[in-house]
This record gives sequence, structure tokens and C-alpha cells, in this order.
Amino acid sequence: MFPPLSASLPALARRLPGALATVHRWLGIAGCLLFVMWFGSGLVMSVVGFPALSDAERLHGLGVLDAAQIRVSPTAALQAADVHSFPRRLWLEALPREDGGSEPVWRMTMADGGRHAISARSGARITAIDAARAEAIARAFSGQPGARHVGIVERDQWTVLATLDRQRPFHRIALDDDAGTELYVSARSGEVVRDSTQRERLWNWVGAVPHWFYFTPLREQSALWRQTLLWVSGICCISALSGLLLGVLRLRRRAPLSPFSGWMKLHHLVGLGGGLFVLAWIVSGWLSMSPGDWLRNTPPGNAAMARYTGSVAATFPWPHETQALAPLFAEADWKEVQLYWVRGQARMTLTAGNGFRRSVDMPDLGHPDVTEHHAEAVARALIPDARLAAIERLIHEDAWWYARRDAKELPVWRVKLEDDAETWVHIDALDGRLLGTLDRDARLRRWLFNAPHSFELPALAGRPALRYALLWLAALAGLTLSVSAVAIAARRLTRPRVDR
Repeated sequence: MFPPLSASLPALARRLPGALATVHRWLGIAGCLLFVMWFGSGLVMSVVGFPALSDAERLHGLGVLDAAQIRVSPTAALQAADVHSFPRRLWLEALPREDGGSEPVWRMTMADGGRHAISARSGARITAIDAARAEAIARAFSGQPGARHVGIVERDQWTVLATLDRQRPFHRIALDDDAGTELYVSARSGEVVRDSTQRERLWNWVGAVPHWFYFTPLREQSALWRQTLLWVSGICCISALSGLLLGVLRLRRRAPLSPFSGWMKLHHLVGLGGGLFVLAWIVSGWLSMSPGDWLRNTPPGNAAMARYTGSVAATFPWPHETQALAPLFAEADWKEVQLYWVRGQARMTLTAGNGFRRSVDMPDLGHPDVTEHHAEAVARALIPDARLAAIERLIHEDAWWYARRDAKELPVWRVKLEDDAETWVHIDALDGRLLGTLDRDARLRRWLFNAPHSFELPALAGRPALRYALLWLAALAGLTLSVSAVAIAARRLTRPRVDR
């Protein structure tokens, strides 16, 4: 027979410190350098992010559209691309030519991720961009006349993300400017998809690359990369938890609080002061990988999007004479024109280089009236059986709708639904477009990852200096704890002894 639980508890309590010490000792030896790397690289990442082309940078680099050159309607472009349903995204932008001019191009992204580009001047499919034209695109985009082609790459350290797979390979163009900027131009479509400076490339080798395990041979195998990061960070979570518990158990009730000396004392005391942050930080990093597909936001499916658009046919109303659009195009230096359907209504939004937008209904060019009723109707189209819980119009960012890299669209309607996933729907109050959804898991991720890992807290939203100061203070405590662990591990491995 098993002994009574009450009799076993004292024995378990006596064995717990020893068991925790063993677990923490060997996991700490195995992972202490990883902790140093994660905290050190995290500090670098708070200052220098992974190279990326922001939407503002992209718009700034695009050329101004000329309505007189638009000779191919969107419907004709869809036919030329041989697509049979309306794209998930359809837009018009200018593509530079080698002679210094440009041509308007219809670009489309399909629901399955497929991409097409059709000249809006000739109707020809654009499927290949040579080195000379890539140089011309880079010169027009950057304003640097000395831009030169330095090679073509299928994948390198700065283009490892799977989201770029449909646009590979890339022409790498050096701008020869003071910042050492390089642009990546898709050899398929001519789109500029990435820029990086010499400073970004240098610091990322001690920043995002080691922090996210973004080593090209590993990162290009997405499943292996994800599992590697999950298991390594998961084991380190156990190390942090065991250390925090052990630190509390070893705490004395009277001075001196720690029974240790030297590096062990520093490790113990800093661990007591910052151990909870270290645990929250490493666990939140592990959760960011969505173990077991937990905390993943589920976007609307194809059926929901079809209900939202109200039209899935590969057609779009367009004036018979493009010159009818000339007055509208003359209102500003438009750099992008996006076409879409919202509940059976064709609509067009024009965007200038400074981010200013103008939206019109098609084909009459009327001003869209995006009311509360419209926002509710869009949300109900996405999830017809859900009850409406609340609806609000945001004119400022809040704890859920806030910018990280690119500015967030404002104003925006937020519709809260009472479906199984407790979905929130965000709708652009200017043109009625669906901007995205947030389900319960996505909102939980915001508090379990973004808040503890990056200090993205409402109280710090308008105080970036304070946020960075607190983040650096906490990360430096974590780094101190990790460096002391390295010193302890080195001593144990070079001169084994029993620590009390």
C-alpha cells in the first residue's frame, strides 16, 4: 500500500530543493549562453530591427501615376492574368522603365498567395525583370543615380522569410549612398520588396539573426526552424522556472538573505529581483511561436470573404474612357490605386506618397458613406450567425489597435461579435474595407506575448522613452543574471565541486 499523502508531503518538501538544484544546475549549464545571447540581442533589436520595407517607405519610393497611360481596364487585366475570381488584393502602381519613364501596372494577389502583374498600358503580362530594368527601378525608387546591380539571389540572410517566396529570385541593387543601402527587386514582378543599410546588416548579426535563429540554412526550412526554436526555448523556460523556485526556497529569513557568496550570491539576489521578469520574458517568447497552434489568430475563410465582398467574379466597373478619371487623378500625386468590392459595391481608394487617401464608389465616383450601419453589415456578412455585442468608432489608437512599424489606419470601426471565437472586426471608416479581425486567442496573445516581451502596455503607449528605459532596465537585469550563470557554469565545468 502507498503511504498516506500527509506522510509523503514532508519527504517531498525535503527532496524538492535538491531536485530543483539538479534540474536548474544542468539546464543552466546547457542554456546559460543562450540566455546571454537572447538578452543581449534583444537589447540590440530594441534599437535596430530586422531589415524590412515599411509601407511608408514603399509609397515614398513609388512614382506618380498618370491617368493618360491607363489603357487597360481592371477587368481586361484580370482576363490577361487568366484568373477566374476577384483577387484578394488588386492595385495599380507605376513601374519604371530603362528609358527613365514608367508604365502603370496592375498587380494582384490571389487568395492562395499567387501573384500576377499586368501592364495597364499594353496588357502584357510581366513575368521577368532583367538586371538593367532592375537598376532603373532602383534608381527611380531611391533617387540615387549610381544604383548598380551586384547580383541575383534566390534567398539570402535578409530575404529568408517565407512571405517572400512568391517573388523570388531577387535582383540585389547597391545604391552606393552613405548608408550603404541595398534594395531587393523581384525578378518576377519588379516590386521593391526589401531594403537594408550597412548599419542594419551589421547589427542584425548580433540582433535579430541569433535572437530568432534566423540563420539562412535553418530558416529556409520553416517547420524545422519552428520546432527547433520551440524546443530550445521550451527547455529554457523550465530552467528559468526552476531557478525562480529554487531562489525563493534558498532565501533566508534574516540577513544575510543569501547563503551564497561571489557569483552565486549575485546570481541568487538578481534572480530574486528579476527572476519573475526573466521567466515571463522567456515564456512569452516561447508562446510567440504558437505551440500547439495556440494563440493563432484565425482570419476569415474564403466563404466569409465572398460574403464580405458580395462579388467573386473577375470583373470590376471602369469608365469606358480613362480620361473621365483625369480630374480625380489631378487632385494629388497619387502613387497607389487599390480596387475592391464591399458588399457588392465596387470601390477605389487612391493613396498619395504622404499617406493621404481618397476613396470613391465606382463607376460613378461618388463618396462612400461608411456609417455604423455599414460596419455592422460588413461584420454580419463575415459571421452571419453571430450576435452583435458592441460597436465603436476609434479615432485614436488604443490597447488593441496600435502601430508597431507602419501607422495604423484611423478612424476605424470596431465591431465586437458574440461568436464562438469572440471575434472583433476592424473596418476602415474612410472606405469600408475590412482591415482585419481579432479573435480571443489574438487578444490573449497581445497580453501574453507583446506586453511582457516588449512592454507594449497601455500606460506606456504615449511614453516611448519611459517604455524603452524600463525595457532596457529589465533586460540588463536579465543579462546580468545570465552572465553570472555563465561564470558559475564555467567554474563548475572546469573545477567541479559541491555547492551548498
